[in-house]
Amino acid sequence: MTTKPQIGRNIYNEELTKGRQATDALRSSLVALTEDPGPQTRMALVAKAAVALSKIEAVFSELDRIGRDAKKNGTNSTLITK
Repeated sequence: MTTKPQIGRNIYNEELTKGRQATDALRSSLVALTEDPGPQTRMALVAKAAVALSKIEAVFSELDRIGRDAKKNGTNSTLITK
């Protein structure tokens, strides 16, 4: 059976993964912009970068919430992954 700390750790790790994926998407969009794309492609890449930034912001908000909940409940050590 999964305990509450394990569930929190899983959510934390999932959020880290989402953040890494969004960072990769942002990076690839920025690299593609340096290749002097056409106007429509440029607009699509900027939109993709904006979406990635929104996802990264959401990840930080969720990680902050998890950290605050852990601090409030005295379960900080359960978020440490090895």
